[in-house]
Amino acid sequence: MPILAPPALLFFCNALLFVSLFTRLPAIQDGMGIDKAMLGLALLGAPAGTFLALPIAGRVTTALTPRVTAPLMLAIAALITPILTIVPAWAFFLCFLLFGFFRTILDVSANMIATGIESRTGRKVLSRSHGFWSIGLLVGSLVSGFLAARGVSPFEQQSGAALVVVVACLVVLRIAPVEPRTADQAGTRRQVFVMPDRMIILICLMVFGIGISEGAIYDWGIFYLREVLQADAATAGVLYAGFTVGMGATRLVGDRLREMFSAATLVRGSAACVALGIILLLLASNLVIAALALFAIGCGVALGFPLAVATTIERGQGSVADNLAALALTLLLANIGVPPLLGFVAEHASLSISFAVLLPFLWLSFIMAPVAQGRIPRFLMATKARGGQPRHVASETAANGENDVSAPVSPQEVARG
Repeated sequence: MPILAPPALLFFCNALLFVSLFTRLPAIQDGMGIDKAMLGLALLGAPAGTFLALPIAGRVTTALTPRVTAPLMLAIAALITPILTIVPAWAFFLCFLLFGFFRTILDVSANMIATGIESRTGRKVLSRSHGFWSIGLLVGSLVSGFLAARGVSPFEQQSGAALVVVVACLVVLRIAPVEPRTADQAGTRRQVFVMPDRMIILICLMVFGIGISEGAIYDWGIFYLREVLQADAATAGVLYAGFTVGMGATRLVGDRLREMFSAATLVRGSAACVALGIILLLLASNLVIAALALFAIGCGVALGFPLAVATTIERGQGSVADNLAALALTLLLANIGVPPLLGFVAEHASLSISFAVLLPFLWLSFIMAPVAQGRIPRFLMATKARGGQPRHVASETAANGENDVSAPVSPQEVARG
């Protein structure tokens, strides 16, 4: 546990801050006097901040070291969140942009701390580190529901959350081991934007459906509970906790699951579990069934990002920081239209339809699962063949019983034959 403490505390506090804000979005929306479509546009501030942060995320992290960068970025993001609860829509967008900017650098540095522990000790801790994100979501959602039921304003709640997070950042800075600077950290000339290679793009396609489903629960899940299922604020907070319990429980055993099952099997299982959870949520006739549905969705989305990070580190080229920045950039460009799209659908059709449109993207994640093991799905190879682009491909990989074609995914693998 001591080696896990720094990344665990970072992920826990990041989630606590995040869910404390997002569970109060209905009250914040009422304060701004805007509809869901406009709120969806305001939520684009964070992706915009991510886009601006990506050119420097890797360089800031390697210059300051992950040990310093992560708690510093988290503390700054924490101090921004109370402002988000009291400003008009245009200022919300700008502050949310800053929030996304600093959290992006935090995400890169926190994942580097976790993967650095794995490389130094040989022990898998990445999924467990993300598991503490889920625990933070659980604690935050329960506390948020409790405070909302007692009339605590969003500003007061976020101020308290920010204070807790800043104190925790000081603890992380004290307990995290000092990391030696590598030659790469000493200063290497880098591109402004780290362009994703083919493997990064395939990884993003693999986790796209899982990722946008997780984002849909964060952005619109509380609205669904309040407006469609008619739950009050306190009950909605408890039901939302079902999602975080499922995510947390799965991530805490995720490292063990990675040892027991192939990565492709885990991706397929994740996509199927999320799809079943969404269908169950859409058919829910009472709050108990809704809680079970959210639990299933939480279990399904739990390993999506940890598997994407692990595959990126194993298969990507160049430095870890640059690979993670390229992954974040590609996911951002893929997901940037999702919050306003779902908000538009919710406003002009219904919240139920906005969740139903996620199902085809989960099928995409399911069929792209072989990418997690460095293989291109057969349907993509067939498409290339029809397009008149012949190429040599290896025989089918029979070891795991997969029906997909092995193909080199990086110049290093080509060199190895």
